[in-house]
Amino acid sequence: MIEFILQRFVFPSLQCWLIYFPVSFISGIFFGWLSGYLKFRYKLKTGYSRKIFHFLVFTTAGVIGITGGFEAVQVFGTAIGIIVGYAVLRGYKSKLFHAVARPGDKPYERFYVIVPFIMTALGGVVSSIAFGKYAVIGYITTGWGDAVGEPAGTRWGRHKYRVLTFTGIRAYRSIEGSIAVFIASLTGCLLISFIGFHLPVKAVLFTSLLTALTTIVVEAITFHSIDNLTIQVISTAIYFVSLNLMVR
Repeated sequence: MIEFILQRFVFPSLQCWLIYFPVSFISGIFFGWLSGYLKFRYKLKTGYSRKIFHFLVFTTAGVIGITGGFEAVQVFGTAIGIIVGYAVLRGYKSKLFHAVARPGDKPYERFYVIVPFIMTALGGVVSSIAFGKYAVIGYITTGWGDAVGEPAGTRWGRHKYRVLTFTGIRAYRSIEGSIAVFIASLTGCLLISFIGFHLPVKAVLFTSLLTALTTIVVEAITFHSIDNLTIQVISTAIYFVSLNLMVR
């Protein structure tokens, strides 16, 4: 297993760092500033501002993954990690922290900011090692599906269900939010499949539908704060397996 991981894991080259790190760092700062600005300017609920940052980061990771591969995604993730880490250290002195720290997570706001980021990075590494270029599916199902679910639930969620947490706080999702997760995940899978992979229509429709359905189930049953890991890995795995069954 260790040998397999080392064979598949490629560390970014110096050239990759020089090309992607400055752009990634500037982009990350802009995403953080924009999320904080919108929250304060329009008095957004954290369910909105948090997912604006989430959506921008995952979508950019998807684009970078298609154009630059896993090496470039690692560089991008490092830049975002520095920015998020700095925001967590500053706490409520940081506008980004204000934008991503849920009031319902008190008194564990820092925990529920840093753990999802770690899970995001871990999910990206596992997906890339196991499924190669198809890891971008996980970026999109998590970045679009999970990003849309919370704001939709905040706005329209009427039928709520409780989810498990590590710290005993009460956390909820909603059926309406889960429907939004399905629609966004399906849309993302279809776009990536047609534009990035150029797959047959029948295979795309089947794999995308199955992946989107898997995403809402995984998101519903996963512990609060680690769904960035579970959705990435499991949705990518389902896509990869079902696609191979369809095109063999």
